[in-house]
Amino acid sequence: DIYVFDNIGPDNQAIFINYLDSWNLVGLPLEVDNPSYLAVFPDAIENTLFSFDEAYIPDSIMIEGGGYWLRFENAGTTTITGAPISELTINLSEGWNLVSGLSEEISVYSASDLDSIIIPGTLYGFDGAYFSTEMMVPGVGYWLRAFQNGEITLSSGALSTTTSRDFSLKDKANTLSIHGSELYFGVELSKKERLSYSLPPKPPVGAFDVRFKDGWRLVKDNGEVEVMSLNETLTIVYDIILNAGEHYNWVLTATSGEEYILEGSGELVVPSAERFTLELKDVVPATFTLHQNFPNPFNPITTLRYDLPEDNFVLLTVYDMLGRRVVQLVNTTQEAGFKSVQWDATDSMGKPVSAGVYLYQIQAGEFVQTKKMVLLK
Repeated sequence: DIYVFDNIGPDNQAIFINYLDSWNLVGLPLEVDNPSYLAVFPDAIENTLFSFDEAYIPDSIMIEGGGYWLRFENAGTTTITGAPISELTINLSEGWNLVSGLSEEISVYSASDLDSIIIPGTLYGFDGAYFSTEMMVPGVGYWLRAFQNGEITLSSGALSTTTSRDFSLKDKANTLSIHGSELYFGVELSKKERLSYSLPPKPPVGAFDVRFKDGWRLVKDNGEVEVMSLNETLTIVYDIILNAGEHYNWVLTATSGEEYILEGSGELVVPSAERFTLELKDVVPATFTLHQNFPNPFNPITTLRYDLPEDNFVLLTVYDMLGRRVVQLVNTTQEAGFKSVQWDATDSMGKPVSAGVYLYQIQAGEFVQTKKMVLLK
C-alpha cells in the first residue's frame, strides 16, 4: 500500500512505501536532495541495489525513471520526501528494461509511445513472484519489454492511448499455476504475439520464480519448467482444457524421474526441484503398479498414484491397521493410463480419522497390491 501526503509544503510531498522482507523492485517517486539508495531506503541491506543493463549491475544512486532490485532484512515502511515528478521521458533498449513511474499512479497504456515500441502485456511487478500489471505505482520498480530502442514519455493526468487487454489464457490454454505464477501450454501463437508471454530476467538468488526455459510463460507441445524456490515442496495447480488426443496425456516429469499425469483439473504437492519436463506422452503404462503415496508422512492430504496397463475395474481402498475399511477412494471401471487420487484423511462418513499408520490397497482384475502410509497430526 502507498500513502501520499500533500500537506508538507507547497512544492513537496511525502510518499510512504511499504516493502517486503527479502527482494523488492523499487523506484524513485520524487525529486530528492540525496538520491543515494540508503538515504531513500535507510533500512535496506547495504550493497544490494542493482540496476539492469543486459545484466544486473551493482549501483548506489537512484535516478528518476529507473527501476532497481533492493533487498531488506525485514518488511517495513519508508517515507520519501521531495518534489513531485509529473513527467518523465524514459529511454528503452530493445528487450527488457527496469523502469519506474511518476509521483502518482499511472497506466502504462497512457504513456506516449510514438513508435509503438512497448510490447503489450509485458509490464511486470514483483511481490515475492513476478505478476503482470498495467498500473505503475509510485516508488515501485517494474520490468517493461520493448520491440526496439526508443523512448516513451509518462505524463501526469494523461489518458490511456491503448485499450487495456486481459492477457490471461486461462480459458484458451492449459494452465500450470505454481505459487500463484501461471504458465500456459497447448496453444500456438505467432512470433510477435508470443512476445507478450515472455518473462523478465530471473530475480536474484533468494527469490521465487517459475518459467519455461528461455523465459517463456507459454509453450505449445513441450517445455522445460525452471523453478527457483526455497521450499522443500511445490504445490502445482493444473487445469487441462485442451484434449491431448487418444492415449496421450500431458506429463510433468521431475529430474528424479517421477512422473505426474495432468488430467482435468487438480492439485499436486511434489518435492521441489530446479526443473521439470512438460510433454505429451503415450500414457499406457507397461505394468500394473501401485506407487508410494506422497507426501508420506502427511497431514492431512496425500496423493495415491497407480498405473493401469489396460482398461479394468478398479477398487482402491484405505484400511486401518486392524484391517477395517476406512474409505473406498475408487470403485469404478477405468481406462488404461497413469492414475492418481487424493485422500484427505477422512472416513466414508467424511469424518477426520486419527493419526497413525494406514494401509491402502488396489485391486484391478487379478492385480492386488498393498502399501502403508502414515498420517501425522
